[in-house]
Amino acid sequence: MNWPATASRVKKRGILILLTLSILTRFSCDAPDRQRSIEAGYIDLANYSFQEDGPLELRGEWIILWNRLLMPAEAQNVLSRLPVERTAENGPRFMKLPGRWNGHPIDGGRTAPGIGHATFALRYSGLSGDDMHRLAFRMKDALSSYRIYIVDDKLGPFPEPIMSNGIVAQSEEKAVPQHLPLVRPLPSGLTDGWILLQVANFHDSVGGPIYPLRLGTEEQLLGQREQKRAQDFLVLGVLLVMGLYHLGLATQRSRDRASLWFALFNGVLAARLLLTEKYVQEWLGPPNELFFELLQKADYATAFILVPLFFSFLRRVFLGPIIGKLEKPAWILTLLFLCTLFWPQRSYSSVATYYYIWALLLSIWVLAGMVAAIRRKELGARISFAGLLIVFLAGINDALLADGQISGAYILPYGFILFVVAQSYILIRRFSHAFNTAEHLSQYLQKEVQNQTRELEEKNRALQDVTHQRTIFFQNISHELRTPLTLIYGPLESMRSGEYGPVGPSMSGALGSMMRNARQLLRLINQLLDLSRIEAGHVQIRKETVPISSLLEDVARSFQEFGERKEIRLELNIAGSFYCSGDAEKLEKVFYNLISNAFKYTPRGGSVTITLDASETEVIIRVADTGPGIPREDREKIFHRFYQVDGSRTRQQEGSGIGLSIVKEFVDLHGGRLELESEVGRGSRFTVALDRKSPEGNEPPSEPEPHGLYRGDGGRSPIPLVESQESSPFRSAQTEESGDISSAEGQGSGLPANPSASNQEQSANMPTILVVEDSEDMRNFISHVLQGKYNIALAENGREGLEIAARIRPDLILSDVMMPEMDGPEMLRRIRESETLRETPSVLLSARLDTEPEQGEQLADFYLAKPFRPEELREAVMGFLSGGKQG
Repeated sequence: MNWPATASRVKKRGILILLTLSILTRFSCDAPDRQRSIEAGYIDLANYSFQEDGPLELRGEWIILWNRLLMPAEAQNVLSRLPVERTAENGPRFMKLPGRWNGHPIDGGRTAPGIGHATFALRYSGLSGDDMHRLAFRMKDALSSYRIYIVDDKLGPFPEPIMSNGIVAQSEEKAVPQHLPLVRPLPSGLTDGWILLQVANFHDSVGGPIYPLRLGTEEQLLGQREQKRAQDFLVLGVLLVMGLYHLGLATQRSRDRASLWFALFNGVLAARLLLTEKYVQEWLGPPNELFFELLQKADYATAFILVPLFFSFLRRVFLGPIIGKLEKPAWILTLLFLCTLFWPQRSYSSVATYYYIWALLLSIWVLAGMVAAIRRKELGARISFAGLLIVFLAGINDALLADGQISGAYILPYGFILFVVAQSYILIRRFSHAFNTAEHLSQYLQKEVQNQTRELEEKNRALQDVTHQRTIFFQNISHELRTPLTLIYGPLESMRSGEYGPVGPSMSGALGSMMRNARQLLRLINQLLDLSRIEAGHVQIRKETVPISSLLEDVARSFQEFGERKEIRLELNIAGSFYCSGDAEKLEKVFYNLISNAFKYTPRGGSVTITLDASETEVIIRVADTGPGIPREDREKIFHRFYQVDGSRTRQQEGSGIGLSIVKEFVDLHGGRLELESEVGRGSRFTVALDRKSPEGNEPPSEPEPHGLYRGDGGRSPIPLVESQESSPFRSAQTEESGDISSAEGQGSGLPANPSASNQEQSANMPTILVVEDSEDMRNFISHVLQGKYNIALAENGREGLEIAARIRPDLILSDVMMPEMDGPEMLRRIRESETLRETPSVLLSARLDTEPEQGEQLADFYLAKPFRPEELREAVMGFLSGGKQG
């Protein structure tokens, strides 16, 4: 280490700090007053010009009369009889003012306590008559009240006090404390006489005039007071602005605790400035003991709490271990001292001295921590150390001043002004450093961000492509699967109904098994399509008034036969006829999946209970079973797609794990609630709550839509069909959804024996139907189902169908959507452009109907989803031809 260079730097910094303190003292104090020697209670003012030499502080030895309030009328007699010599046995006692009288010698070898009263007397002479019209007294305050009288040799005693603060009395009951800085003019014509300063203290542990009495012209003293106020409010403005600024930073950056602590510190420091300089006391008006006590408690409280606030701020600026170790003890000790404020002022004011000692020790510890920060070369540590040292020395000055040990002015607020400026400079440097670092990192990271963004955009495009391709795949696979399912399901039903002859018991069982598995396959396809529509965002809820009671009853009754086969008791409790707002098709799937799930997991001998109730605003459906129950950890997961509680290959129940996820999606789309209650070993209960609605008088409640049969023109309204005795609309819907649980009854015919039957000679009395379908088997199936009542014309694609339609002008066109050469929507578009064919009713047959709206949706009059039963096709065609484009 270079010791000479280090010593030189320390010397320079010491000189700078001392110079700063000198400036602070000069700034905080009033203009320096002249002093004349006051000895043995006498001052000679001859040849002193107040206008030229300025105000005079009356410092020196005043006569003290302990526990006596000497009144002006008796002052001349009492004071004139006092021996002048100090050594006289009964001579006067003197006390240097300003100062406190605690411990001052009094009669009988005793010392004065803090509580008591006294009169201080000063003999003056040599006042010039030229100055008297401008002279005045100025005094900040005394502990705890005072009043000043003048007894002039020429003018005599003045009975009223020249200046008073509070009420001076000989007992605590009558005395009222007050601390106000006052300026009062003196009478004219004073030459020689006495100044009587009466002080009473019954409230503070320290008593006496701890501030000097100033004598000068009224203009000078008022100017000093206004200059002091301007300086104080300058400091107050800086503190408030900095406090609000850092409070704003703290509210915007919740993790910036340093700004919050510094804002609180500035606020408390501003409050202390208002209290110590007596501005709050001036605003409260006449003396009041209660207000005085509360203000004194607030004064001491601000002094106590400033220390831990400052400590907490420093700890978050400089993260050294030395400062961090004492933050918590500082707060604990401060809280203990704050508790002493519940005592009377004479008690806690004496205890405060120990707190100032503790604060002094903490300040030394903080300075040691700052030295360690300087050694660690932390940013701004040297500047903070200088600012802290100034605050430390200013704090010593204020502590000694508050304790009455010295006289002067409070300079701690001004020291904090310098510290705030220093901290602002540090923050600027840190901000500049952070900005430069951020700018460098920004230039470096900008290209990285661009690269990452480009990669994310590419991945997003790829993901969108995958999603689009998956949607197209589902649409295409649906079309390709539903067409053969129609050709499997239709003939099987015809065979089972006996159209090909009697069916024996063994054959009936085999046909039933084949039909159940075909329906199970259809149900799985429908669920996958629903899932695909949900993921693609193509599911729309067509809300209308739904007779929820009849819909739920129809769904539940369809499980009656299955429940009897499995020996599961089905209980249906419907409290009344209720209606809700919703999509009947989607709600039917919700209830079917819930009931199907309940039957699936209920063992033989168990029960499934379905209840329907309603409140004023909701209809509530509950499906409960007596199955194994669902563990708590799986209750949220079962609504996830493809999740199963038992996912092992040896699980007892089959399933795809899609049904309950679709239930939740559909309930959420309705704005309803889905809840699950389950207890392992006792069963589960699913609750669905939907918005209740009353049926409108001129709008009949909607029924569940049968088997995906819709009216065109974008409305997609269900088509009313002529119901057969054994085929209700709900039964038709369950044909798609029932899987291996429910069965459908119906009539139909098998494949035609002669595929060319549709090309036979047309009868003039039968309607003509044009079937446009690229699958030969589907064309033959449709023509066989409709033969006998209609003339059938067949076409393999849209182009051929357009030519045949122009030639024969059919009464109805049944067309597939996806076909080679020309698809169904394009063919219908051209038919709509033809004046002779535009009125011909048209039907689109496809699975893509429910997956993605086609442009043909605005062209076709009706839509029929595959697969369909023979009887459904007959009833639909009858409805098409009878209704045409009406409705």
